[in-house]
Amino acid sequence: MKLTVFNGSPRGQASNSHRIVAPLLDGARAAGAEVEEVFLIERNIQHCRGCFSCWGGTPGRCVLDDDMAELLDLYLDSSYVGLASPVYGMYVTGLLKNFMDRLLPLATPHIQRSDDGTFYHEGRVKRFPRQMFVFNSGFPGEHNFLVLQTFVEVAKRMNPGSVVLEVYRNCGEALQLADGENEELTARIVRFDAALREAGRELVAHGAVRPETVEQIHLPLATDEEYMAAVNRFWDEEIGQRGG
Repeated sequence: MKLTVFNGSPRGQASNSHRIVAPLLDGARAAGAEVEEVFLIERNIQHCRGCFSCWGGTPGRCVLDDDMAELLDLYLDSSYVGLASPVYGMYVTGLLKNFMDRLLPLATPHIQRSDDGTFYHEGRVKRFPRQMFVFNSGFPGEHNFLVLQTFVEVAKRMNPGSVVLEVYRNCGEALQLADGENEELTARIVRFDAALREAGRELVAHGAVRPETVEQIHLPLATDEEYMAAVNRFWDEEIGQRGG
Protein backbone atom coordinates (compact mmCIF):
# COMPACT_ATOMS: atom_id res chain seq x y z
CA MET A 1 0.00 0.00 0.00
CA LYS A 2 1.30 3.46 -0.92
CA LEU A 3 0.21 6.86 0.39
CA THR A 4 1.37 9.92 -1.56
CA VAL A 5 0.72 13.54 -0.64
CA PHE A 6 1.25 16.36 -3.12
CA ASN A 7 2.13 19.48 -1.11
CA GLY A 8 1.25 22.74 -2.85
CA SER A 9 2.78 25.17 -0.36
CA PRO A 10 5.49 27.48 -1.77
CA ARG A 11 7.22 27.14 1.62
CA GLY A 12 7.90 23.48 0.90
CA GLN A 13 9.46 21.60 3.79
CA ALA A 14 9.21 24.70 6.02
CA SER A 15 5.44 24.91 5.53
CA ASN A 16 2.60 24.35 7.95
CA SER A 17 1.13 22.02 5.33
CA HIS A 18 4.18 19.76 5.72
CA ARG A 19 3.97 20.17 9.50
CA ILE A 20 0.49 18.61 9.29
CA VAL A 21 1.24 15.98 6.66
CA ALA A 22 4.38 14.64 8.38
CA PRO A 23 2.71 12.97 11.41
CA LEU A 24 -0.09 11.64 9.20
CA LEU A 25 2.45 9.87 6.99
CA ASP A 26 4.46 8.79 10.05
CA GLY A 27 1.40 6.92 11.31
CA ALA A 28 0.82 5.29 7.94
CA ARG A 29 4.49 4.29 7.65
CA ALA A 30 4.45 2.76 11.13
CA ALA A 31 1.41 0.70 10.07
CA GLY A 32 3.35 -0.76 7.16
CA ALA A 33 2.57 1.56 4.22
CA GLU A 34 5.00 3.07 1.75
CA VAL A 35 4.67 6.85 1.97
CA GLU A 36 5.92 9.86 0.03
CA GLU A 37 5.40 13.61 0.17
CA VAL A 38 6.00 15.50 -3.07
CA PHE A 39 6.81 19.20 -2.72
CA LEU A 40 5.48 20.78 -5.88
CA ILE A 41 7.64 23.88 -5.41
CA GLU A 42 10.65 21.62 -6.12
CA ARG A 43 9.24 20.21 -9.37
CA ASN A 44 9.14 21.48 -12.93
CA ILE A 45 5.43 21.61 -13.75
CA GLN A 46 4.46 23.91 -16.60
CA HIS A 47 1.03 25.48 -16.94
CA CYS A 48 -1.64 23.63 -18.90
CA ARG A 49 -1.96 25.22 -22.35
CA GLY A 50 -5.57 24.20 -22.87
CA CYS A 51 -4.69 22.59 -26.19
CA PHE A 52 -6.57 19.35 -25.40
CA SER A 53 -3.93 17.28 -27.18
CA CYS A 54 -4.16 14.85 -24.25
CA TRP A 55 -7.76 14.25 -25.33
CA GLY A 56 -7.37 14.14 -29.10
CA GLY A 57 -3.89 14.22 -30.61
CA THR A 58 -2.05 12.18 -27.97
CA PRO A 59 -4.83 10.63 -25.83
CA GLY A 60 -3.79 10.27 -22.22
CA ARG A 61 -0.44 11.99 -22.73
CA CYS A 62 0.44 15.66 -22.36
CA VAL A 63 2.59 17.34 -25.02
CA LEU A 64 4.58 19.23 -22.36
CA ASP A 65 7.96 17.76 -21.44
CA ASP A 66 8.36 18.26 -17.69
CA ASP A 67 8.01 16.37 -14.39
CA MET A 68 4.27 15.83 -14.69
CA ALA A 69 4.48 12.51 -16.56
CA GLU A 70 6.43 11.03 -13.64
CA LEU A 71 3.97 12.50 -11.14
CA LEU A 72 0.97 11.11 -13.02
CA ASP A 73 2.50 7.64 -12.77
CA LEU A 74 3.07 8.17 -9.05
CA TYR A 75 -0.51 9.41 -8.65
CA LEU A 76 -1.97 6.32 -10.28
CA ASP A 77 0.43 3.96 -8.50
CA SER A 78 -0.79 5.16 -5.08
CA SER A 79 -3.58 3.60 -3.05
CA TYR A 80 -4.26 6.96 -1.39
CA VAL A 81 -3.42 10.40 -2.71
CA GLY A 82 -3.49 13.54 -0.60
CA LEU A 83 -3.66 17.13 -1.78
CA ALA A 84 -2.25 19.58 0.77
CA SER A 85 -2.31 23.37 0.64
CA PRO A 86 -2.51 26.50 2.73
CA VAL A 87 -5.52 28.70 2.04
CA TYR A 88 -4.56 31.47 -0.40
CA GLY A 89 -7.41 33.77 -1.43
CA MET A 90 -9.94 31.30 0.03
CA TYR A 91 -8.64 28.53 -2.28
CA VAL A 92 -5.57 26.37 -2.87
CA THR A 93 -2.25 27.84 -3.93
CA GLY A 94 -1.37 28.38 -7.58
CA LEU A 95 1.11 25.51 -7.31
CA LEU A 96 -1.55 22.99 -6.36
CA LYS A 97 -4.13 24.39 -8.78
CA ASN A 98 -1.60 24.06 -11.60
CA PHE A 99 -0.94 20.43 -10.59
CA MET A 100 -4.68 19.76 -10.54
CA ASP A 101 -5.09 21.29 -14.02
CA ARG A 102 -2.36 18.98 -15.32
CA LEU A 103 -4.32 15.90 -14.20
CA LEU A 104 -6.42 16.42 -17.34
CA PRO A 105 -4.84 13.48 -19.26
CA LEU A 106 -6.48 11.15 -16.72
CA ALA A 107 -9.91 12.15 -18.07
CA THR A 108 -11.57 11.79 -21.46
CA PRO A 109 -13.50 14.56 -23.26
CA HIS A 110 -16.76 12.64 -22.84
CA ILE A 111 -19.24 14.29 -20.48
CA GLN A 112 -21.15 12.29 -17.88
CA ARG A 113 -24.06 13.27 -15.65
CA SER A 114 -24.14 12.20 -12.00
CA ASP A 115 -27.29 11.22 -10.15
CA ASP A 116 -27.58 14.66 -8.55
CA GLY A 117 -27.49 16.46 -11.91
CA THR A 118 -23.86 17.61 -11.85
CA PHE A 119 -21.56 16.91 -14.79
CA TYR A 120 -18.00 15.63 -15.09
CA HIS A 121 -15.57 14.08 -17.57
CA GLU A 122 -15.31 10.30 -17.39
CA GLY A 123 -12.06 8.80 -16.19
CA ARG A 124 -9.59 7.35 -18.64
CA VAL A 125 -8.24 4.71 -16.26
CA LYS A 126 -10.05 1.89 -14.48
CA ARG A 127 -8.83 2.71 -10.97
CA PHE A 128 -8.23 6.04 -9.31
CA PRO A 129 -6.64 6.33 -5.87
CA ARG A 130 -8.76 7.21 -2.86
CA GLN A 131 -8.33 10.79 -1.75
CA MET A 132 -7.26 12.84 1.26
CA PHE A 133 -7.33 16.62 1.62
CA VAL A 134 -5.23 18.70 4.01
CA PHE A 135 -5.97 22.42 4.15
CA ASN A 136 -4.70 24.95 6.69
CA SER A 137 -5.48 28.61 7.18
CA GLY A 138 -3.53 31.38 8.89
CA PHE A 139 -6.82 32.85 10.10
CA PRO A 140 -8.76 31.80 13.19
CA GLY A 141 -12.47 31.05 12.95
CA GLU A 142 -14.54 28.47 11.14
CA HIS A 143 -15.28 30.21 7.83
CA ASN A 144 -11.95 29.88 6.03
CA PHE A 145 -12.70 26.70 4.08
CA LEU A 146 -16.12 27.29 2.50
CA VAL A 147 -14.86 27.28 -1.11
CA LEU A 148 -12.56 24.32 -0.45
CA GLN A 149 -15.34 22.32 1.18
CA THR A 150 -17.42 22.88 -1.95
CA PHE A 151 -14.49 21.62 -4.05
CA VAL A 152 -14.25 18.48 -1.88
CA GLU A 153 -18.00 17.89 -2.20
CA VAL A 154 -17.64 17.95 -6.00
CA ALA A 155 -14.83 15.38 -5.72
CA LYS A 156 -17.12 13.17 -3.63
CA ARG A 157 -19.91 13.35 -6.19
CA MET A 158 -17.57 12.55 -9.08
CA ASN A 159 -16.25 9.45 -7.33
CA PRO A 160 -18.52 8.37 -4.44
CA GLY A 161 -16.67 6.84 -1.52
CA SER A 162 -13.28 8.04 -2.72
CA VAL A 163 -12.65 10.72 -0.06
CA VAL A 164 -11.35 9.08 3.12
CA LEU A 165 -10.03 12.06 5.12
CA GLU A 166 -10.49 15.83 5.24
CA VAL A 167 -8.29 17.99 7.48
CA TYR A 168 -9.25 21.65 7.92
CA ARG A 169 -6.77 23.31 10.28
CA ASN A 170 -7.46 26.91 11.27
CA CYS A 171 -4.94 28.91 13.34
CA GLY A 172 -2.28 27.17 11.27
CA GLU A 173 0.51 29.54 12.20
CA ALA A 174 0.21 28.35 15.79
CA LEU A 175 2.24 25.35 14.62
CA GLN A 176 5.13 27.73 13.91
CA LEU A 177 4.59 30.11 16.84
CA ALA A 178 4.78 27.48 19.57
CA ASP A 179 8.13 27.90 21.31
CA GLY A 180 7.76 25.46 24.19
CA GLU A 181 7.13 28.21 26.73
CA ASN A 182 3.36 28.05 26.27
CA GLU A 183 2.71 24.68 27.88
CA GLU A 184 -1.01 24.63 27.07
CA LEU A 185 -0.46 25.32 23.36
CA THR A 186 2.35 22.79 23.25
CA ALA A 187 0.08 20.15 24.79
CA ARG A 188 -2.65 20.88 22.22
CA ILE A 189 -0.17 20.50 19.37
CA VAL A 190 1.09 17.22 20.81
CA ARG A 191 -2.51 15.93 20.86
CA PHE A 192 -3.04 17.20 17.31
CA ASP A 193 0.06 15.33 16.10
CA ALA A 194 -1.04 12.18 17.89
CA ALA A 195 -4.47 12.32 16.24
CA LEU A 196 -2.87 12.72 12.81
CA ARG A 197 -0.61 9.72 13.41
CA GLU A 198 -3.62 7.70 14.49
CA ALA A 199 -5.48 8.75 11.34
CA GLY A 200 -2.60 7.49 9.20
CA ARG A 201 -2.53 4.21 11.10
CA GLU A 202 -6.30 3.74 10.77
CA LEU A 203 -6.22 4.38 7.03
CA VAL A 204 -3.67 1.64 6.50
CA ALA A 205 -5.22 -0.80 8.97
CA HIS A 206 -8.92 -0.27 8.23
CA GLY A 207 -9.24 1.84 5.06
CA ALA A 208 -11.07 4.56 6.99
CA VAL A 209 -10.58 7.03 9.82
CA ARG A 210 -12.86 6.86 12.85
CA PRO A 211 -15.06 9.94 13.46
CA GLU A 212 -13.54 10.20 16.93
CA THR A 213 -10.08 10.60 15.43
CA VAL A 214 -11.29 13.25 12.98
CA GLU A 215 -12.87 15.10 15.88
CA GLN A 216 -9.55 15.05 17.75
CA ILE A 217 -7.76 16.45 14.68
CA HIS A 218 -10.10 19.44 14.59
CA LEU A 219 -9.94 20.42 18.25
CA PRO A 220 -8.99 24.11 18.64
CA LEU A 221 -5.32 25.00 19.06
CA ALA A 222 -6.09 28.42 20.52
CA THR A 223 -8.96 30.82 21.03
CA ASP A 224 -9.46 33.46 18.35
CA GLU A 225 -8.28 36.17 20.74
CA GLU A 226 -5.16 34.26 21.85
CA TYR A 227 -4.21 33.50 18.28
CA MET A 228 -4.73 37.02 16.93
CA ALA A 229 -2.69 38.50 19.80
CA ALA A 230 0.17 36.04 19.21
CA VAL A 231 0.25 36.52 15.43
CA ASN A 232 0.04 40.30 15.63
CA ARG A 233 2.77 40.41 18.29
CA PHE A 234 4.98 38.18 16.13
CA TRP A 235 4.62 40.46 13.11
CA ASP A 236 5.16 43.61 15.13
CA GLU A 237 8.46 42.13 16.32
CA GLU A 238 9.36 40.84 12.85
CA ILE A 239 8.69 44.20 11.18
CA GLY A 240 10.63 45.98 13.89
CA GLN A 241 13.65 43.72 13.39
CA ARG A 242 13.55 44.29 9.63
CA GLY A 243 13.33 48.03 10.10
CA GLY A 244 9.87 48.25 8.49
